Amino acid sequence: MRKLVIAIGVLGVTGCATLPPAQPARDIKSIAGKWECTIATANVARVKSTTTIGDDGKAVTMIPGASNPGPFVGNYRVEAGKFRWKSDTTGRTGIATLHEGNGRRVLVHEVDSGSAFSECVPGK
Repeated sequence: MRKLVIAIGVLGVTGCATLPPAQPARDIKSIAGKWECTIATANVARVKSTTTIGDDGKAVTMIPGASNPGPFVGNYRVEAGKFRWKSDTTGRTGIATLHEGNGRRVLVHEVDSGSAFSECVPGK
């Protein structure tokens, strides 16, 4: 049921837009940089955040509208063709998938527990 709620929240995040094709994870450098994200939680709350990923996989996320805006620190690694991430701040883990094509790049995060989902586009 929780994944269904997240999926419905994702439709609101993506606006039913079709994502470009998913790309296999080969190198952290392919996702390094600043990303502007919309997070959908299990209660379908949507908040804006930014995540900056370094070439070494270290990451910092800020959620300006939250009661605790961060920073949330963590790291990304490539494992079995996927981007795995872990928040050192919260202990949460998940998978990120890079979708790329037709001039669009979208980084989609899914929390392993199914409690949240985010869609990110390159930041400015």
